[in-house]
Amino acid sequence: MSSVLSIRIRKELKTMMKKVNIDWRREIEDFIENRIKEYEKEKALNDINKILKDTTISDKAAWEDIREDREGD
Repeated sequence: MSSVLSIRIRKELKTMMKKVNIDWRREIEDFIENRIKEYEKEKALNDINKILKDTTISDKAAWEDIREDREGD
């Protein structure tokens, strides 16, 4: 299923676009998809950074904590 997206561009740009053999619909669609992926990555990194900001770092190695947990049972 598809949908129509209309944009207004300068007349000289439209003229230049007609002179080159490029599938502009595909180019624009690819650009939008890539931009959305970039945005989602940035958002995920920001969310991770927010979580890590509130996380304390242990002075012990992870294996020491694991051993303590296992021996504690």
